[in-house]
Amino acid sequence: MEYIKSKLSDDLARKIIGSQEKAIEYLLRLNIIKPISSLKFKTISRGKNKGKKVLDLSTKELWKIIVDSWNYEESKKIIRDIFKETNKYKNGKEADNAMNVLIKEWKSLKLGNIAWPFSQGAFDDFVQRINSEKENGFVKDKKVKVAAVKYRRIKEINTVRNDFIETLIFEKNKNILPTLNHRRGVDFFINGISFDQKVAKSPTNEFKRHFKNEWRKIAIQKPKLVAEYLYKYQDEGRFGADPRLLVVYIDEDVSIEKIRETIEKTDLDNPIEINFTYKHKVQGEKNYKVPCFVILLYN
Repeated sequence: MEYIKSKLSDDLARKIIGSQEKAIEYLLRLNIIKPISSLKFKTISRGKNKGKKVLDLSTKELWKIIVDSWNYEESKKIIRDIFKETNKYKNGKEADNAMNVLIKEWKSLKLGNIAWPFSQGAFDDFVQRINSEKENGFVKDKKVKVAAVKYRRIKEINTVRNDFIETLIFEKNKNILPTLNHRRGVDFFINGISFDQKVAKSPTNEFKRHFKNEWRKIAIQKPKLVAEYLYKYQDEGRFGADPRLLVVYIDEDVSIEKIRETIEKTDLDNPIEINFTYKHKVQGEKNYKVPCFVILLYN
């Protein structure tokens, strides 16, 4: 668990701010901090940025100044302002229009219900299944083409929805400090604690098998249980017992309006505590305890 209210490490500075360009932008806006007044600038003498003034600093010096001048409240305000200028934030603000266009295109192509034709990473299994059917090759080709188009378009729809969700989460809580350049493991900090946002297409197949026809009702009634299953049955190659904000689709075709309404009602100040046991291949069973937020999306 990474905590940044009291101090900042060099590694966390890079995770939050990301690039040298964003680091310079951040420092220039932080001109009330004393170390900034001692910075030296140089003018670029050639190329497309000729005449532009930049900080005359090594990369190491640049990040050291950010760490040494870190002030959580002031820094949070500046980083939030910079985030509002990113394409991710702007795309999230325009999600209503983008989603309308994507849904209209889906309908015009007569692709049916908005649903995954096959799960991520299972294209080979899908093609094998199509090849085993007793139809001619041209019919099989058409099925694979339609499935590929549906898969690409759902990925695009989900990107728009996820940007929208991240924007809503950011705006919901002023204590959220976002990262300006996404790196695996940290999407934002809430009250100084790092959280990784994970989007799940369902509460896991194990959840559905265990609760059978009642799985949807139980998931809605017990979001904490959904979180436990997602931690417990995650792939070991990507295992993490880190604080997470889980966005879980109970229904696939959740509208932008419903997503907005759901996040407005979500408590993003007080995480729930998740206790789970994970069976590692080498280490065996281990118990974990993590703070977590859960957002369930359903119609």
